[in-house]
Amino acid sequence: MKTKIMFCSAFLIARLCAPIAGHAQFTQEQSFLGGLPPVGMEYTLAAADAPDSKAFADGTRAINEGRWADAVAIFSNVVQQRSANADGALYWKAYAENKLGEAQPALDTCGELRRDYPRSRWIDDCGALEIEIHSKSNQPVQPNAEPDENLKLLALSAMMQKDESRAVGEIQKILESGSSENLKEKAVFILAQGRSNQAQDLLGQIAKGKINPANPNPVLQAKAARLLRNLGGKPAGSPYPAPGNGNRTMTLDVVVTDKSDAPVSGLQLSDFKLFDNMQPQNLVSVQAASAMSPNADPPVEVFLVYDAINMPFIARANQRQLLVDYFNQNGKVLDLPTSLLVLTDNGISEQNRPTRDGAALLRVLDASYSGFMQIKRYEGLEGALLREEDSLKALNLFAVQQSKRPGRKLFIWLGEGWGVASKPNSIGGPKRRQSIYDYIATLSTALREARITLYEIIPVSGIGRGDIYMQYVKGVRDINHADLGDLSLPVLATQTGGQVLMGIRDLASLIDRCVTDAKTYYVLTYNPPPAAHPNEYHDIVIKVDRPGLTARTRIGYYSQP
Repeated sequence: MKTKIMFCSAFLIARLCAPIAGHAQFTQEQSFLGGLPPVGMEYTLAAADAPDSKAFADGTRAINEGRWADAVAIFSNVVQQRSANADGALYWKAYAENKLGEAQPALDTCGELRRDYPRSRWIDDCGALEIEIHSKSNQPVQPNAEPDENLKLLALSAMMQKDESRAVGEIQKILESGSSENLKEKAVFILAQGRSNQAQDLLGQIAKGKINPANPNPVLQAKAARLLRNLGGKPAGSPYPAPGNGNRTMTLDVVVTDKSDAPVSGLQLSDFKLFDNMQPQNLVSVQAASAMSPNADPPVEVFLVYDAINMPFIARANQRQLLVDYFNQNGKVLDLPTSLLVLTDNGISEQNRPTRDGAALLRVLDASYSGFMQIKRYEGLEGALLREEDSLKALNLFAVQQSKRPGRKLFIWLGEGWGVASKPNSIGGPKRRQSIYDYIATLSTALREARITLYEIIPVSGIGRGDIYMQYVKGVRDINHADLGDLSLPVLATQTGGQVLMGIRDLASLIDRCVTDAKTYYVLTYNPPPAAHPNEYHDIVIKVDRPGLTARTRIGYYSQP
C-alpha cells in the first residue's frame, strides 16, 4: 500500500485536473508554440473573493466530470452576474459548447468575451479554441489574420495538419518577411512536421541560406540543418530527409555504470538486452554518445531550475550563493551549454540562451534575483496546494515547449520542489481517477518526447522526505492505481532515468554528478509493440550482458494505438 506523504485535499484534485479537459483539445505541436498554454492551462482558478466564486467552482467541477450541458448552464449564470469571474466563465462556456458539438454558439460566446472584456486574460484561450473549431470544420484560420504571434503559430500548426501545401507557403512568407526571429524559429519547427517533398525542400533551402539571402540568419540555418539530420530517411524524388515514423520509434538515453557508479564506455549493440512489458525487443541501433565530443550535434543542454515558489526565503538566499560558487568554479567555464530557469508564479521562464560562460550566468542570476519575492497567495495550506498545482503545470508546459527542440536535456531542479499525495478517500470516483491518470500520462509523454532527464537536488537542511517516494516510482498501469503521489518531483525524476541527490553545502559537486550522465552514455532505439488502447502503460527494462554493470534510463512510457 502506498503511504501518504502529505494530505492533499480533493480541492487540489479538482484544480489540477481541470486543465486536462482543455489540454485534451490540442496536440503537443499546438501546445508548445510560442509558450501559449493549452486551453485552461494557466487560469483555472476563480477569484476567491468574488460573489460568484462558488458557482464558478461548480462549473469547473462540471467540466472535470464531462457534464457539458450543466457547465454551459452554470457558466451562463456566472456571466449574467457580471462580477470578477464573468470573463473566465465566458471562456469555459464556449469550451463546453464546443464539447457539445455546438461550434457556432462557442464562436459566438468567444465573440461576446472579446466585445465585453477586451482586456481579459482569457481572450488568447478563446482564440486558441476558435482556431481548433475552424480547423475541425476544414476552414483553418489564416495565420496572417492573427495579430498575436502565439495564435498565429497555432493557426499555422492547424493549417499544417489540414492543408500542408498552403501552410508551407505561409511559412515561406513569414521567413521572407520582417517577422520576429522567435516567430521564424518556431515556424521552422512546424515546417519540420511536414511530410511532403515541398516541406522538406523548403527546410533544405533554409539550411543552405537560400531564403531571404539579403538578411542571413545563421542560427536559423543551423536549426534547419539539425532538423534535417534528425528526420532520417529520404522521400522519393527529394534530396532531403523525410520524417521518421513518429511514435513508432522509441529513443532512449541510457547511462551504464559499474559497481563504483562510474560511467562505462565501449559497449556494443550485442551487450544490451531490452524488455518492453517483459517481452524481449530487437534493438534498431545503439550509439555511443558524449556531450564532451566537439562533434556532438545537437549538443546536450543543461537547464538549472531555480525554484522561487517552493522554497522559503532563507533557503532561496542560501541556494543563490551556492549557485554563485558553481558559476565561479573552473575559471567560470561550464562543461555544457547551460540555461538558468526560474520558476515563479508566472511559470518557468528561460533567462538566457544556453552558454558555457559562468560569468554570463552570474549576471543573469543577479538580474533575476530581485524578482524572487515572497508571494502571499502561496502561504498556508491553500498556498501549498497552489504551489503544487503551478509547479506541475509549469513543468508540463515547458516539457511540451522543449519537445520540438532536438537533443537531450538535463533538467536539474534545485530544491525540494513539491510532494504531492492524497488520502485515497479524497480522490473521488472513476472520473476523477481517470483525470489523474490522464495527467500522469500527459506529463510523462511530454518529458519523454522532449528527451528530458530530470534530476532533483534536495537540501539536507530542509524537511526531507527520505525514500518514501519510492513507493510511487513504479509506473501507473490503470486508473485504479492513479494517485497524486505519482506526480511528486522525486518520482518524476526517477522515472525519467534521472536521480534524486541530497546535499546543499556542496551544490557544485551534485550538479557535476548530474552532468556526468551526459559525458558517456548510449542512445538506444527500437520499435515498440502496438498499444491496444490510449495511454497504455509499458515498462522498460534494459540489461547489460556484462557482470557488474547497471543501465539507467526511463522506466516506462504511455503508448497510443
